[in-house]
Amino acid sequence: MNVFLVPVGPDSFECYYEAVEEEETDEPGEGFFARLHRKFNAQLREAERARHEAPIAPPKTFLGRMQQRSLRWIAERRAEQRLLWHLRKAQSATLHVPADLPVDHADSVMRASMKRDADRHRTLLIPHTLALVASAAVAVVPGPNVLAYLLLFTAGGHYLSWRGAVNALHNVAWTIEPNAALTDLQHAFSLPPDARHRAIIDVSHRLHMPRMARFVERMAATTA
Repeated sequence: MNVFLVPVGPDSFECYYEAVEEEETDEPGEGFFARLHRKFNAQLREAERARHEAPIAPPKTFLGRMQQRSLRWIAERRAEQRLLWHLRKAQSATLHVPADLPVDHADSVMRASMKRDADRHRTLLIPHTLALVASAAVAVVPGPNVLAYLLLFTAGGHYLSWRGAVNALHNVAWTIEPNAALTDLQHAFSLPPDARHRAIIDVSHRLHMPRMARFVERMAATTA
């Protein structure tokens, strides 16, 4: 598994992973989280269909339109959390870092990021799971249960992300490799805006990660 420590500022970095979109495999067992995971996967498959396939006819009801929007939102959030979801099953991974970034510092940055993610998703998992259970009270209302759709995704997503971050910290064997393209990306933040944008696009193409440029520019805007 290849993870990239991408610069999002002169001295700021974020872990990034880009892969083909594949369906999640179901968790074995009959426990609460195993059942939640199976329902979660069924929802993801529906969300991906909504993202890639134009509807035959737009929904006629307010709840139908809200369900369609929530499915698209779910598909986009899935793409953002794919790194942690994949890490929960990883045994080894390579962290690609700017060539002039010391290995010890790169490892510390990655582990600090995973620790923040583990703490954040663990904290959010509890209230979202309780809210999901409470949403059963409105399940009898006719029509699409948009609230349950969103809560199922957020609870399931926090659970998978928490497991991925914990696995990355304690079980994954990491190898760190310097990457010249990431060095160029870090230097891009010393350029004027137009030149910086072109440099980010160029690095994205060189690394064969077409969605990376958008990620870098969005994260750079939030850390500026």
